[in-house]
Amino acid sequence: LVVGAPEGEANTRVFSYRYDPARPESRTARLVVDDALQRAAGRTDVASARDQTVTEPGARYIDFLVPGLIGMNLMVSSIFGVGFSVAQARMKKLLKLLSATPMRRSHYLASFTLSRLIFLAPEIALIIGIAWVLFGVEMRGSWVSLGAVTLLGALSFGALGLLVGARPVTIQGVSGLMNFVTLPMYMFSGVFFSTSRFPDFLQPFIKALPLTALNDALRAIINDGAALASQWPELLVLTIWGIVSFFVTLKIFRWQ
Repeated sequence: LVVGAPEGEANTRVFSYRYDPARPESRTARLVVDDALQRAAGRTDVASARDQTVTEPGARYIDFLVPGLIGMNLMVSSIFGVGFSVAQARMKKLLKLLSATPMRRSHYLASFTLSRLIFLAPEIALIIGIAWVLFGVEMRGSWVSLGAVTLLGALSFGALGLLVGARPVTIQGVSGLMNFVTLPMYMFSGVFFSTSRFPDFLQPFIKALPLTALNDALRAIINDGAALASQWPELLVLTIWGIVSFFVTLKIFRWQ
């Protein structure tokens, strides 16, 4: 916001404001500055006003951001961790050797997905701990509910990582597929800003993304203290993505 020097006589003073109306903070600044200048110029209010400030829990941007960061971290660590591991094992001919053993394909693929759970608790605890210490972000829901949602999210994205790594035989190939899968979720799943900013015709597609479901469930539990049962639509989306991805992987998985 840029305020120009007043023009005209003292009783006909005109202030000039230069600001971007597309930015809410610019419009707010314009109103605040104009009110201060009008009062300084001698304006008399016809009615008095009294402020009653209210701080809404979970209303800050950092409260919105932290669940999105948790969801994004689960997606990246699961898809990239599982997908790259499978592709590297295929490049090194390890999968070809394992295919000759009595081990079932489903057991081998499930072990990759379940291995991501080892790092789940430290990852989530680190993000929430830093947010609590540095920014005062509070956990208003149940820790059990949070654990259940993050567990389902990690399994779902782990299965999606298996699907991405089911066929590629090079690191470049699997890397390209990962970017193809994760880029829409980076953009549309509400990690850094609300999904409501997108047009209405995109909302069904956005709601169907697994990261959108995970972020919405995390925000409801962390910021609003929602019960786990109330998040059944989001949990259903994550479950469908996980089950479908795993069984499709069983059909198309290539050992060599």
